[in-house]
Amino acid sequence: MKKSFTGRLFAWMMVLCLLLGGVSFAGAEEAGTSDFEALTPFMDLVAAAAMSSGNEDPEVIGNEETTLGNAFIEALFTAGQTADASLGITADMLTDTTQQAAYLAKTFAAQVPALTAITVSGGPRSYIGFQPVTVNTGDDSDVQIIGELYQSDKPMSQMSDTEYKNIAWLDRAVYTFREDANAMNGYLLTGFSVGSELNMEEAMQTYTESILVEYINTSLGFSILYPSVFSDELLVETTDGVAATLPDGSVSFFVRRTDNTSNANLSDYISVIANGIEGSTSTLYEEFSAATVCYDTADGNTVFDAYIVTDKYIYEAELSYRQDLASTYSMYTSYLENSFAVDSVSVG
Repeated sequence: MKKSFTGRLFAWMMVLCLLLGGVSFAGAEEAGTSDFEALTPFMDLVAAAAMSSGNEDPEVIGNEETTLGNAFIEALFTAGQTADASLGITADMLTDTTQQAAYLAKTFAAQVPALTAITVSGGPRSYIGFQPVTVNTGDDSDVQIIGELYQSDKPMSQMSDTEYKNIAWLDRAVYTFREDANAMNGYLLTGFSVGSELNMEEAMQTYTESILVEYINTSLGFSILYPSVFSDELLVETTDGVAATLPDGSVSFFVRRTDNTSNANLSDYISVIANGIEGSTSTLYEEFSAATVCYDTADGNTVFDAYIVTDKYIYEAELSYRQDLASTYSMYTSYLENSFAVDSVSVG
């Protein structure tokens, strides 16, 4: 049985509070992410600072009624030393609080606390960035950009098609910008949030429903989320599960259950599969009886498989896409892995 995203997902997915200061995006018009491409380096920087500010939870940023945290500011200018040159963050800003204040004033709507000199410590850090997926424009020249945070060796814009599979997808995030002629790139950041401790907003629910669909098969005992690009008419249900392929063959998906006729255990089963595919990578989650295998094919596809192995059955979910589409579809591997659940095993 196929149905749209439901409340079951809320138990394990992160939910976001937009901190919009009363601005409503209900009925807002959706814009293209390319229209705000100039903001991507700054959004990457904010994500990196928010995720590495030393707090237990990622920093939440609000509008002029809030104040930026000192730990966030320190992380921002520290990460800025190796960030995109277009951001204009210099080494002098670390010790010059006047320059710090001027930079923060042209990028954030939030108030600035008393500033101090910053000492950079620690070695090289992995890259944390943001992949915009949906853009909504609301009242009062506000823009809401929703998408996915990731961790990698470098920005997605610098990756080759084959490198996307090495991305670790972290969480969802939402940015809110206000148009301002005096701001960098013409927009002030008035809101940023990420994490499960915050309240669900209508915009995030709409975002979820726009990118994902939930499939539940009660007779086979499993459920999963898959990309909404596979419309109802593309789904083919069988006695083992369900499958779908885009008309041009560029992306395909399936989930199925087969009998564990050989009484295989998880570790041995995945080892045989991974060792039989040149260049594959695998990850075991033995506490959940689950594993993943990822590999590239000779005809230019990336294949991501998620497995759950029990005494009776082997459950497999697969997403395959052309490597030149990796920037769009690689994020769905995280959803596939984290949502795949069977009735007899607690996963996630």
